[in-house]
Amino acid sequence: MLDRKINKDEPIAIFAGRGNLPKMLIEDFQKKNRRFFVFLLAGESYEIDYSEFGPLTISYGEVEKFFAIMRQQKISKIVFIGGVTKPNFSTIKVDKSGAILLAKILANKILGDDAVLKTVMRFLEKNGVNIVPIDDLLDCVVSKKGVLTKIQPSLENISDINLGVSAIKKFSDFDVGQSLVIAQKQIIAVEALEGTDAMIQRCKKLAIDYKNKAILVKMKKRNQSKKADLPTIGVATAQNCAESGLCGIAIQAGSTLVLEKELLIKTADDLGLFILVI
Repeated sequence: MLDRKINKDEPIAIFAGRGNLPKMLIEDFQKKNRRFFVFLLAGESYEIDYSEFGPLTISYGEVEKFFAIMRQQKISKIVFIGGVTKPNFSTIKVDKSGAILLAKILANKILGDDAVLKTVMRFLEKNGVNIVPIDDLLDCVVSKKGVLTKIQPSLENISDINLGVSAIKKFSDFDVGQSLVIAQKQIIAVEALEGTDAMIQRCKKLAIDYKNKAILVKMKKRNQSKKADLPTIGVATAQNCAESGLCGIAIQAGSTLVLEKELLIKTADDLGLFILVI
């Protein structure tokens, strides 16, 4: 955790994406009197107003501007937190360093999220910027395997989950999403660009008798870096699963961010869902 790995007096840059995670991290930093600097991404649709924190907004191609601000603020560490919208790479306006980075990104055979993130992180680290994993800063990863809820998965559920895990590992070769929905040994939905919540909501429209056996399986892609874009679940995930008729959630131990854990477990119990850490 943070206290062991990072000097408390050293400032950290927060590159904030969508969702509640960036605000949760900021509030944690404020409680600990830790200095921080917030970057926002130009053109991103933010649900939260960060203006009170004096953020600086930069575009995808403004890499030299980013480096200059990091030097000016005397910051060498950054955490990437929250979702961002992938750009149209053919229309990005770039500075000199941005052009070098873009060329490295486009050299990937597959431009999935993990491939792009790994390329960006390697480039930043070669230029003296250290990427801090979110679970070094927030205690929101469940490491112990087991059932978190009162509701227990059935043997049939476990069999489906194992099949879902195998499928996600296979999909990793193509840098596809981190989650799927499976029921009765059949994959009925796979996460793509729309994200987990939209994928779950798609299941509402499926007219199948066995949908009440469906399970959300969410885990890190094979060989995915733990420094950014870890799978995340929260109260909204459980609510979406219940509204779409699913019966449970399976997540990966040590690699899934669990937001508001106690409230999530209570919500799942109230909704009749199980949560299994595998």
